[in-house]
Amino acid sequence: MPQERAQAYLTLAGRSGWALLNTYHAVLRERGARPAEVHLVAWEESRLGPVLEGLRLISARYGFSPEVSVVRVAEGDYTAAGREVTGLVRALVARGFETALDITPGRKAAIVSVCLDLAAEGLQVDHIYYLGLPIPDPPASPYLLIPLHIQPLRDLVEEGSG
Repeated sequence: MPQERAQAYLTLAGRSGWALLNTYHAVLRERGARPAEVHLVAWEESRLGPVLEGLRLISARYGFSPEVSVVRVAEGDYTAAGREVTGLVRALVARGFETALDITPGRKAAIVSVCLDLAAEGLQVDHIYYLGLPIPDPPASPYLLIPLHIQPLRDLVEEGSG
């Protein structure tokens, strides 16, 4: 029986801490992920205290405690964000990790930079998660307080290879 690979979860902080936390919660709840490592790429001036505490609380709710790291990049330096994520993915793949990239909270230009850099390096992640909330002015609320049927969790890698 093949041994399961350790999981790593990468995400980019954007304007909404709720988008990051809600997607993370959805991935744990709906996909059964239990990442050993969580890597957060954030702008230098981002206030991350509540987000880091949220990651800790959500993980504890599911019975595990991942190692969490934060990489800071200069505000608006999308190229640096791409380089940082690519470097993380390269290192994680070399260590045998199953990799998941959450694109929900990240700014569009940062996500494009990440995807272009990964493609240029010939690197692939195992999952690209996007938590949809197709309503105008989505509420700033915890995942389980928003009706689940209006926030589908999508794995774009899974959908693209189907």
